[in-house]
Amino acid sequence: MAIRTALFLVLLCGAAMAQVLSDVTEDGLVRVPSSIKAGVYRLPDATFAQYRRVMLAPASVAFRKNWDRKTSDRLDTGLKPSERQRIADDMARMFHEELVAEVVERGGFTLAESPAPDVLLIEPAIHDLDLTAPDAGSKPGSRSYVRTAGSMTLVLELRDAASGVTVGRVIDYEKARETRELQLVNQNEEARIAFANAARYTRSAVNIAKTERDETTSAP
Repeated sequence: MAIRTALFLVLLCGAAMAQVLSDVTEDGLVRVPSSIKAGVYRLPDATFAQYRRVMLAPASVAFRKNWDRKTSDRLDTGLKPSERQRIADDMARMFHEELVAEVVERGGFTLAESPAPDVLLIEPAIHDLDLTAPDAGSKPGSRSYVRTAGSMTLVLELRDAASGVTVGRVIDYEKARETRELQLVNQNEEARIAFANAARYTRSAVNIAKTERDETTSAP
């Protein structure tokens, strides 16, 4: 079985927040009330109504510390650097595709190629990516073929493209679930669910910020 087939990540949509989020970040962003299952922060007094276009930076990917060592111990063969990079590239590509689908195709924003006053720069990042492997000695289709939980944190920085100032941030913790019958699960499809969630949270946060600011400026 190829390593890419052996590795998979089953993500629980809308997982409970795994860490306690502070109300104010070190760079001055303030957490705002939100109905979505993610931490949403905004720069006080920042306006969003002017944004009509977006720039999407490539997603950065950082694996959990010692993830290679843990994974290699569970697999018949060690994970090659090229395979590690391929996994990171696949994750970044899928994250980008889900952002385009949600923010541009469904959200109505236009993609921009360069900074401008009406452009919002979105910088996605995957932190602490933790993939898991099958239990040692288990076989596909057997009842003992169970995956242990993995996790990752998705962070989306929202910057004013013209000035580079961070005006918002969305933090989404995704936790994997244990599952049986590995062959019935497509790891890419499950990973896309997490990226789609984060993209949807981001569009929702921007839309709410635009609406709130519009109502404020139009009030008598």
